[in-house]
Amino acid sequence: MPLPGVSQALTRIIAPPARWLNGVGAATSLVMVLLVTANVLCRDLFGYSLMATVELEQIMLVVLVFWAMAHAQLNRKHIAVDFFTSRLPQPWRLRLACLTQALGGLFFLLFTWQSLVIAWTYWEKNETTLFLQMSKAPLALVVALGLFLLALALLRDALESSARLREQGEGAVGLSLWGLALALLLVGYGPRWWGWELDPESYQAAWGLALLALLFSGMLIGAGLGYLGMLGMALCFGTDAGLGLLQTVPLATVASYSLCVIPFFILMGEICFHSGLSDKLYRAAYRWVGHWPGGLAIATVLACGAFSAVSGSSLATAATMGTVALPQMRRYGYQDTLATGCIAAGGTIGILIPPSVILIIYGVLVEVPIAELFFAGIVPGLISLFYYVVTILVWTRLRPELGPRAPRFPWDQRLRSLAGTWEVLALFLLVMGGIYGGWFTPTEAGAIGASGALVFGLVRRRISGQNLKSSLLATGRTTAMVFLVVIGTAVFGYFLTSTQIPMCLAEWAAGLPVPPYVVIAAIIACCFVLGCVMGTLPLVFITVPIFAPVVESLGYDLVWFGVVMVVVSEIGLITPPVGMNVFIMKGVAHDVPLSTIFKGILPFLLADLARLITIIAFPPLTLFLPQLLR
Repeated sequence: MPLPGVSQALTRIIAPPARWLNGVGAATSLVMVLLVTANVLCRDLFGYSLMATVELEQIMLVVLVFWAMAHAQLNRKHIAVDFFTSRLPQPWRLRLACLTQALGGLFFLLFTWQSLVIAWTYWEKNETTLFLQMSKAPLALVVALGLFLLALALLRDALESSARLREQGEGAVGLSLWGLALALLLVGYGPRWWGWELDPESYQAAWGLALLALLFSGMLIGAGLGYLGMLGMALCFGTDAGLGLLQTVPLATVASYSLCVIPFFILMGEICFHSGLSDKLYRAAYRWVGHWPGGLAIATVLACGAFSAVSGSSLATAATMGTVALPQMRRYGYQDTLATGCIAAGGTIGILIPPSVILIIYGVLVEVPIAELFFAGIVPGLISLFYYVVTILVWTRLRPELGPRAPRFPWDQRLRSLAGTWEVLALFLLVMGGIYGGWFTPTEAGAIGASGALVFGLVRRRISGQNLKSSLLATGRTTAMVFLVVIGTAVFGYFLTSTQIPMCLAEWAAGLPVPPYVVIAAIIACCFVLGCVMGTLPLVFITVPIFAPVVESLGYDLVWFGVVMVVVSEIGLITPPVGMNVFIMKGVAHDVPLSTIFKGILPFLLADLARLITIIAFPPLTLFLPQLLR
């Protein structure tokens, strides 16, 4: 059968079960939210907790994550850094795609094999969960099935790339790339066959270069990190050590109650998006400040801040406010430079004002309280809003044609407009007040927030069955995307911990004959450069495990560093050449050139740099509220 035929056959084999499994996982996310909400209500109102809630949540999270992975790949949702590969000529782009997709598919086949091995081990030893006494073997089989379908999806993509190479008369090149991918995968067996033994401390630079090469080759971030971690363990400690990671890490990493907070807040943001909370936010802000110079742009930034407080997602905030605000600003004569720039920049506030998925992930990576991180983000988030408003006022003062004034609304209409924003205020107070008051944990707060958003949507009749289905399916795909990187980072993190590379780096940095702030400045500069060419999630997952021990060894607070990292990643969201929010804005405003959007971004970039300097120069601004919480 020709390669295109094989690829199409694989698609027909993979797509139906992947779609069905993602649907099951998506429905599981709603059950998870309702179960935690019921447990909190029973505990706080009636004084007893539901049995085995934590364990049930862990089991359902495994189903949600692994059964959505293949569907996420079929919909191109998994993260890859394509900054360099997208600029290569098409033949070379296809060659790299074929190589990385084949290597990723083969790697996840190896992952599947090891998941089956551990499933058999659990069955033989009759290992069970703690409270439900459920065998762990079925959970390992859930992992194996999800990884197997993901491997097939990647191999299908590699076949498509090979077919396109054959169309260009390079069929032999495609076959050789498949052979190279298989050879790279088998390198991990070198220690067993040839008795290799490497000193990891002597090859720190080599590991760094290998990591960068894999990341910028266009390979999935999770696959690249996992492969390098497995390969490193195999070369340094033997093949069994490398394969052992593939057996234990997936289930041990995902089956974590604290990580349930990620799908909870993702679902909360999806429901808020579909229930139309952003519309009323914008109308209220428009009536209050629309008559100022650039008032609609200011209203957009304020609405972005309010919406991000309940969604926790920069991309969702930019997409939502773009569809709501851009037509209004154009209607009142705003130029596209200011209109698109303020929306793209305002969307970045979404990952700083709590609840924030990025702060949650950072807290999990460095093991600091998520509640403290949430409260640490409030003041910097307000500083962001202030600097953006000042930027708009100064810019429109210098160039009034960018944002003409809107009509002035009477006070009675302004006050009535606030009535439509009470849902957002209630959700924010419910989530943050519950955490601060000790009524529930950050994980439970995510479930309570998602349940509250669902109730508001149903009461306002803005959530239909189709909307709820779309929210759940999107939650499944996004959760799988995040957790694939989490798993890859965990494998790579075990390698780093075993080789003591971060600790050696921390000792080296602490011993440098320079003030500590010079080292911090170098770390921030490195993260800023990386943030310009990769998304927020890859930046946090890659840099935090390496730099956090260095920062802690220098005596800096990891909560403060987490906020700094988020601010730096925010800047990367609107910084050329990647600027994910810019491309989201381009998707909303198809007729606006990218150059126009980037011109509109420039003043807000200056405001972001001023905010970063402020947070670094005055740490108490970040740590004041967390210290009160402590």
